[in-house]
Amino acid sequence: MRLSEIIYELSPIFLQNFFCSLEGGKIYRRRFSENFFNIFETIKERDRLPKEELETLKVKRMRKQLILAYENSAYYKKLFNRHMFDPYGFESFESLRSLPILHKEQLQENIEPFLNHEIAPIESVTIHTSGTTGAGLIFPVTKACENEQWALWWRYRTNLGIMFDTWCANFGGKVIVPIKQTKPPFHRIIKPFRQVSFSMYHLGPKTVKEYVNTINKKRLEWIHGFPSTLSYLASLMLEQKLSFDHPISWVTIGAESLLPHQKEIIKKAFGIYPKQHYGLSEPVANISECEYGSLHVDEDFAHIEFIPLDDESNQYRIVGTSFANDALLFLRYCTNDIVTLPKEPKRCPCGRAGRVVEEIEGRRYDSIVQKDGSKIMILGHIFRDMVHIREVQIRQDASGFVTFFIVRSKDYTSEDEELLRSEIEMRFRIDYAIEYVEKIEKTDRGKLRLVISELA
Repeated sequence: MRLSEIIYELSPIFLQNFFCSLEGGKIYRRRFSENFFNIFETIKERDRLPKEELETLKVKRMRKQLILAYENSAYYKKLFNRHMFDPYGFESFESLRSLPILHKEQLQENIEPFLNHEIAPIESVTIHTSGTTGAGLIFPVTKACENEQWALWWRYRTNLGIMFDTWCANFGGKVIVPIKQTKPPFHRIIKPFRQVSFSMYHLGPKTVKEYVNTINKKRLEWIHGFPSTLSYLASLMLEQKLSFDHPISWVTIGAESLLPHQKEIIKKAFGIYPKQHYGLSEPVANISECEYGSLHVDEDFAHIEFIPLDDESNQYRIVGTSFANDALLFLRYCTNDIVTLPKEPKRCPCGRAGRVVEEIEGRRYDSIVQKDGSKIMILGHIFRDMVHIREVQIRQDASGFVTFFIVRSKDYTSEDEELLRSEIEMRFRIDYAIEYVEKIEKTDRGKLRLVISELA
């Protein structure tokens, strides 16, 4: 533990709030600089561009990145020459397919050839990704890229009606309340961000009332967090017949895939469906849910290619290219995330030109292997109607046996188990067991992994 963390843990709560706001202020000033608000206005104007103008913008931004990669990256200069790829004459996204897909493992092994050394260290910040599989990545992004990424995310929020001065009940993965603390409050205040940051690690049957009371007392209308945490909060509220004494106007989620049963249980407890947002630390793709409930690709920020999976006719892997990060050239970067697309191109009443995604399914490695050797990936759907399940994790060991670890609510009955078994047996060809547990361990960043497979 670092000295600063020791000092924080030993400090009284009022000082912890001060430290949170002090550190939050540093991040806020960098993230929401004057440049941010200039970019935000541009981003807002791009939101309703007609399809033709949007395509023209995309080609222009892509050409700039390709030229930058060729002139400033040893790896891409050699690659383009080998494939006889002309970045200066780029006009069609189809031509990108002549270039290989970039995988995270390549960057982990040797990131140097992909860096633009013309970018001074003072112009960039260092990003750390946790990696859902445990495989993290450390890389630079320019401050301008960080500004644009946050401007994009705030475009999504303001489109929903959330304003910059809206206070938020935030449920993230950071240990903001010392683990050893056993008495309330289980939140800290980050004033620059107008954020009441709640500890997901202290949330449980004995403390949930304190969480609800705080949200009520502070009249917080916006709740944001991991879907696994918010659905857990919702299940505890329903179990103890707790409710908010004012309308919740917005529930937004991120960092994890939203499972159908989580969506329903959040609606049941909070009175409103959560809005999804898909984004990564690597600025290569972004998908935002609009006010009509459609998931739109944010075409102006990055180029997304949907690569068909071999075993699923309407499922696609996301491969993305960043338009914004000049410090590290992400070209055709494989995210390992999977989406389901509509069988026919869909137009949304909101009028945005961005492609519409039907569902964000999660990671490609969120799959299990059946008895016949085939893989199946759409696992969250089996819990669609299981609103009495708090948390779930599916584990497959080396023998191919699948165990469903379930955290039940007090309303869970034998009928729920019968329904779960029926769903499993109807959909999968597997040997399995159901095991009930008190809690499921999260990753270091507080995320809940749906699937853990030990198969090679």
